[in-house]
Amino acid sequence: MWGIFLESLVIFQNYVGFHQYRFLFVIYLVCLLYLWVAEKKKSFRAIFVYTPTILLLCFFNPLFRKAFVALLDDAETYYRLLWLLQMSMVSAYGAVKLFGRFRKTGLIVTGAAIVLCGSLVYRSEHITRAQNWYHLPAEAVEVADILKPAEGRVMAIVPADLVYYIRQYETAINMPYGREMLIARWDYYNDLYEAMERAEVIETASFTELTRNYGCDYVVLKKDRAVEEPLTDFGFILYAQTDNYLIYQDTEAGEQAGTGR
Repeated sequence: MWGIFLESLVIFQNYVGFHQYRFLFVIYLVCLLYLWVAEKKKSFRAIFVYTPTILLLCFFNPLFRKAFVALLDDAETYYRLLWLLQMSMVSAYGAVKLFGRFRKTGLIVTGAAIVLCGSLVYRSEHITRAQNWYHLPAEAVEVADILKPAEGRVMAIVPADLVYYIRQYETAINMPYGREMLIARWDYYNDLYEAMERAEVIETASFTELTRNYGCDYVVLKKDRAVEEPLTDFGFILYAQTDNYLIYQDTEAGEQAGTGR
């Protein structure tokens, strides 16, 4: 049981970024404790006090973890219980309630805590400034606008670095595979993905045959993607291009493109 508790503790520390941003958790804990004392509304206490406290107690309870894993047969998703803590909501509400009661002092203390304990999000390698209102790469939006049909739907195969973004922006563009192919531990197989991404050089004849089997109206390739023979020798036309991508249209599928097939 002690070992299970220690494993849960490590999961918790990794989740809250304790080794780098431990002060943020301290702020959360202080706000939670303050709300235990200061919050009087029952509905608010249920959301901001009782729920996170019960979740924390359950998360660190070895018996609860054993039951969770046994019932769901999945130990890898246990950390997702921590999503329900709503750390940002509890911290924000607790801080607002604190400087709402002690106006100037509370505002100064809360503001100082955020500045001193936090960090600029753009210092992270995983976060970049938004290029547009959609918070998507500008070129992904440009490609999607080119592929977007006037009506109905089209099928398009795109490079792996665009897979996440195309359908976020435009649901009228279908794709033969999605993000499941990009997560290695899921170990999915798709012959078209193998031909598109795994092959060092795209074998044009077999590749174009696969795209037609999957009903692809468009093929999007990076400009530096190596292909044995030009797609234009196999019934495709260069429909459009952007700074980094070439967009080919299958003339054999052209009559059906945009008709909801």
